[in-house]
Amino acid sequence: MNAGIVLRKDDPVARSKAAKCGMSVDIRQDWEMPWPRTLFIAPGTSAVAGTCVPWDLVAVGIGFLERWDVAAPFWKAGTLAQDVGTPEDRKRTVGILHDLRVPVYSHELLFVRNSPAGKAFLSAWRAECEGGGDERLAFLRALYVVKPTFCVLPRLWLADLAQREVSDRRVAQRRSAQRSEPLIKVEISPGRFVKCYERDRARILARYQNMTAGRHRR
Repeated sequence: MNAGIVLRKDDPVARSKAAKCGMSVDIRQDWEMPWPRTLFIAPGTSAVAGTCVPWDLVAVGIGFLERWDVAAPFWKAGTLAQDVGTPEDRKRTVGILHDLRVPVYSHELLFVRNSPAGKAFLSAWRAECEGGGDERLAFLRALYVVKPTFCVLPRLWLADLAQREVSDRRVAQRRSAQRSEPLIKVEISPGRFVKCYERDRARILARYQNMTAGRHRR
């Protein structure tokens, strides 16, 4: 097998879900990769509300490792590196990144390819974590130092299933509404028409008027 899941603590839920996905599971603390492509799942991630593994997407994440060395989701919307860790952690991080106005990532769901860059990233990250520093800032420092090819996954990859289902339903509803709503012809100038949805009529007209006004000013 060329892919599997590493748990740092045994988790019956994760084992059961992984088996249904046809994935092998190994319990280990050394951050070694037993397979060419490995998913690391943090303790409790598969069961804690709000941080559930998207088991239906695990194969997709593993597939991403054919092209990228590392893949992980965004952590929290609106949270930047300047918002986490201790002053000492942030000082050390800004010395490498030069700017803390960057997003942080969820290492709780971490896909890593057993490539030179993937192994170097894991080694650098764990070394940066020594001494009890903030793991998310250490993650950023390792990314910037090693520079593996990094695939950023949506935050919803680590959201609970109910939240993901609500999001999926909303997207489906918007697409369905767009398919069922007919296009109309809007005259933007004498004899010149464009097609749009009724709800966009005012915006299209205002945009054209602004464009026309700008040409007249020039």
